[in-house]
Amino acid sequence: MSISIEYFNDVWHNVNRRTGGILMKIFKNLENGSVVEGLLMDVVPNGYRELKAGEVDAAQEKHVPQVSVEDNKLKVVVGSVEHPMLEAHYITNIWVEYSDGTVDRAGLVPGMKPEYVFDPKGRTGKVTVYEYCNLHGLWKNEIEL
Repeated sequence: MSISIEYFNDVWHNVNRRTGGILMKIFKNLENGSVVEGLLMDVVPNGYRELKAGEVDAAQEKHVPQVSVEDNKLKVVVGSVEHPMLEAHYITNIWVEYSDGTVDRAGLVPGMKPEYVFDPKGRTGKVTVYEYCNLHGLWKNEIEL
């Protein structure tokens, strides 16, 4: 059985309308510490816990994503003060969740700049930007496009 992209998009947009666009959740593996995003999930996967933005007490100036629009691109810089990108302390991922329920993700590794430029491809509305620090957890910020 094959599912057409049109059918998938219809289902996706119906779910998006019912959930108010809140489709993405981020989970941390309790055994190995890996972090994954899940879409349309009502249940926390076995062996994981759902992360909540800002649940760890840490320096906001190094963790809250700074979001700006430059040349029709969405520029995300982690922190108003640059976050370290060391082997022992770094930003692992940046996610952008658009109001239509779609998500872009950038994976980062030690040594990279804690920033990324995303293409919203003409999307408008509320955008929620998340970042995950391997020591200080999940952080978020919102912007209107």
